[in-house]
Amino acid sequence: MENHSGVGTCGPDGWQGKGTFTSQDGLIVLSVDYGDEDFHIDAKLGHSPADMRTVLAQARARGLEPMDADECEPEILEDSTIRIYLVLADQPAPEQTVSIAEIQARRRQSSAKRVTFAFALAVSVAAALFLPSPLRFDYIPDHDRADSREIYAPTQPTMAPTRG
Repeated sequence: MENHSGVGTCGPDGWQGKGTFTSQDGLIVLSVDYGDEDFHIDAKLGHSPADMRTVLAQARARGLEPMDADECEPEILEDSTIRIYLVLADQPAPEQTVSIAEIQARRRQSSAKRVTFAFALAVSVAAALFLPSPLRFDYIPDHDRADSREIYAPTQPTMAPTRG
Protein backbone atom coordinates (compact mmCIF):
# COMPACT_ATOMS: atom_id res chain seq x y z
CA MET A 1 0.00 0.00 0.00
CA GLU A 2 1.29 3.36 -0.88
CA ASN A 3 0.28 6.70 -2.38
CA HIS A 4 -0.58 8.66 0.74
CA SER A 5 -2.21 12.00 0.06
CA GLY A 6 -2.62 14.09 3.18
CA VAL A 7 -3.58 11.22 5.49
CA GLY A 8 -1.01 11.45 8.21
CA THR A 9 -1.88 11.22 11.86
CA CYS A 10 -5.27 10.03 13.02
CA GLY A 11 -8.15 12.29 13.95
CA PRO A 12 -8.44 11.32 17.62
CA ASP A 13 -4.89 12.64 18.11
CA GLY A 14 -6.04 16.09 17.10
CA TRP A 15 -5.39 16.13 13.35
CA GLN A 16 -8.37 17.78 11.62
CA GLY A 17 -7.36 17.43 7.99
CA LYS A 18 -8.49 15.40 5.06
CA GLY A 19 -6.79 13.06 2.67
CA THR A 20 -6.80 9.74 0.86
CA PHE A 21 -4.99 6.44 1.01
CA THR A 22 -4.88 4.32 -2.15
CA SER A 23 -3.94 0.65 -2.53
CA GLN A 24 -1.05 -0.38 -4.79
CA ASP A 25 -3.36 -1.55 -7.55
CA GLY A 26 -5.48 1.61 -7.24
CA LEU A 27 -8.72 -0.32 -6.78
CA ILE A 28 -9.31 0.66 -3.13
CA VAL A 29 -9.31 4.25 -1.84
CA LEU A 30 -9.70 5.31 1.79
CA SER A 31 -11.05 8.87 1.98
CA VAL A 32 -10.84 10.74 5.28
CA ASP A 33 -12.22 14.21 6.04
CA TYR A 34 -12.24 14.95 9.76
CA GLY A 35 -13.58 18.48 9.27
CA ASP A 36 -16.79 17.35 7.54
CA GLU A 37 -16.78 13.99 9.31
CA ASP A 38 -16.86 12.13 5.99
CA PHE A 39 -15.06 8.80 6.10
CA HIS A 40 -15.47 6.08 3.49
CA ILE A 41 -13.73 3.37 1.46
CA ASP A 42 -14.34 3.08 -2.28
CA ALA A 43 -13.58 -0.39 -3.63
CA LYS A 44 -13.73 -1.24 -7.33
CA LEU A 45 -14.42 -4.74 -8.63
CA GLY A 46 -11.39 -7.02 -8.78
CA HIS A 47 -9.64 -5.80 -5.62
CA SER A 48 -7.82 -8.36 -3.54
CA PRO A 49 -8.96 -9.27 -0.01
CA ALA A 50 -5.40 -8.71 1.26
CA ASP A 51 -5.49 -5.12 -0.01
CA MET A 52 -8.88 -4.58 1.66
CA ARG A 53 -7.51 -5.89 4.98
CA THR A 54 -4.59 -3.48 4.68
CA VAL A 55 -6.89 -0.52 3.94
CA LEU A 56 -9.13 -1.47 6.88
CA ALA A 57 -6.04 -1.64 9.10
CA GLN A 58 -5.10 1.87 7.92
CA ALA A 59 -8.62 3.05 8.78
CA ARG A 60 -8.41 1.49 12.25
CA ALA A 61 -5.02 3.13 12.78
CA ARG A 62 -6.76 6.45 12.16
CA GLY A 63 -9.50 5.73 14.70
CA LEU A 64 -12.14 4.63 12.18
CA GLU A 65 -14.20 1.48 11.81
CA PRO A 66 -16.84 0.34 9.30
CA MET A 67 -20.44 1.20 10.14
CA ASP A 68 -22.72 -1.68 11.11
CA ALA A 69 -24.90 -3.02 8.32
CA ASP A 70 -28.05 -2.05 10.23
CA GLU A 71 -26.81 1.56 10.55
CA CYS A 72 -25.82 2.09 6.92
CA GLU A 73 -25.41 -0.54 4.22
CA PRO A 74 -22.61 -0.27 1.67
CA GLU A 75 -23.62 1.78 -1.35
CA ILE A 76 -23.08 0.83 -5.02
CA LEU A 77 -22.06 3.86 -7.08
CA GLU A 78 -22.78 4.41 -10.80
CA ASP A 79 -19.39 3.05 -11.91
CA SER A 80 -19.97 -0.22 -9.90
CA THR A 81 -17.71 0.98 -7.10
CA ILE A 82 -18.78 -0.12 -3.64
CA ARG A 83 -18.66 2.59 -0.97
CA ILE A 84 -18.32 1.49 2.65
CA TYR A 85 -18.96 4.22 5.18
CA LEU A 86 -16.80 4.51 8.31
CA VAL A 87 -17.35 6.11 11.71
CA LEU A 88 -15.06 7.15 14.53
CA ALA A 89 -14.36 4.11 16.70
CA ASP A 90 -15.46 4.09 20.31
CA GLN A 91 -12.58 4.72 22.64
CA PRO A 92 -12.02 1.85 25.08
CA ALA A 93 -13.04 2.57 28.64
CA PRO A 94 -10.09 3.29 30.89
CA GLU A 95 -9.16 0.41 33.15
CA GLN A 96 -9.99 0.84 36.79
CA THR A 97 -7.02 1.08 39.07
CA VAL A 98 -7.07 -1.00 42.23
CA SER A 99 -5.56 0.42 45.38
CA ILE A 100 -3.16 -1.53 47.55
CA ALA A 101 -5.66 -1.46 50.42
CA GLU A 102 -8.25 -3.22 48.22
CA ILE A 103 -5.70 -5.85 47.18
CA GLN A 104 -4.78 -6.48 50.82
CA ALA A 105 -8.45 -6.76 51.80
CA ARG A 106 -9.03 -9.30 49.01
CA ARG A 107 -6.04 -11.33 50.19
CA ARG A 108 -7.33 -11.34 53.77
CA GLN A 109 -10.75 -12.48 52.61
CA SER A 110 -9.18 -15.13 50.43
CA SER A 111 -6.99 -16.47 53.23
CA ALA A 112 -9.97 -16.47 55.61
CA LYS A 113 -11.92 -18.56 53.10
CA ARG A 114 -9.01 -21.01 52.81
CA VAL A 115 -8.74 -21.36 56.61
CA THR A 116 -12.50 -21.89 56.92
CA PHE A 117 -12.43 -24.54 54.21
CA ALA A 118 -9.46 -26.30 55.83
CA PHE A 119 -11.25 -26.32 59.20
CA ALA A 120 -14.43 -27.75 57.65
CA LEU A 121 -12.40 -30.44 55.92
CA ALA A 122 -10.61 -31.37 59.16
CA VAL A 123 -13.92 -31.60 61.07
CA SER A 124 -15.37 -33.83 58.32
CA VAL A 125 -12.40 -36.19 58.47
CA ALA A 126 -12.49 -36.32 62.28
CA ALA A 127 -16.20 -37.05 62.28
CA ALA A 128 -15.71 -39.84 59.76
CA LEU A 129 -12.99 -41.41 61.92
CA PHE A 130 -14.53 -41.13 65.36
CA LEU A 131 -18.29 -41.46 64.89
CA PRO A 132 -19.76 -44.94 64.55
CA SER A 133 -20.38 -45.98 61.03
CA PRO A 134 -23.26 -48.13 59.83
CA LEU A 135 -20.73 -49.96 57.68
CA ARG A 136 -19.21 -51.61 60.77
CA PHE A 137 -22.23 -53.92 61.20
CA ASP A 138 -22.97 -56.94 59.10
CA TYR A 139 -26.19 -56.22 57.23
CA ILE A 140 -25.64 -58.94 54.66
CA PRO A 141 -27.33 -62.25 55.56
CA ASP A 142 -25.07 -65.14 56.39
CA HIS A 143 -25.63 -67.74 53.67
CA ASP A 144 -23.87 -70.49 55.61
CA ARG A 145 -26.83 -70.83 57.92
CA ALA A 146 -29.58 -73.07 56.70
CA ASP A 147 -32.36 -71.03 58.13
CA SER A 148 -31.30 -67.52 57.09
CA ARG A 149 -34.78 -66.44 56.07
CA GLU A 150 -36.12 -66.81 59.53
CA ILE A 151 -33.37 -64.79 61.09
CA TYR A 152 -33.80 -61.80 58.81
CA ALA A 153 -37.48 -62.07 58.08
CA PRO A 154 -39.62 -59.57 59.92
CA THR A 155 -41.34 -61.04 62.93
CA GLN A 156 -45.06 -60.90 63.31
CA PRO A 157 -46.44 -60.05 66.69
CA THR A 158 -48.11 -62.96 68.41
CA MET A 159 -50.85 -62.57 70.88
CA ALA A 160 -50.51 -64.37 74.13
CA PRO A 161 -53.52 -66.41 75.11
CA THR A 162 -55.57 -64.70 77.74
CA ARG A 163 -56.91 -66.52 80.72
CA GLY A 164 -59.95 -65.43 81.94
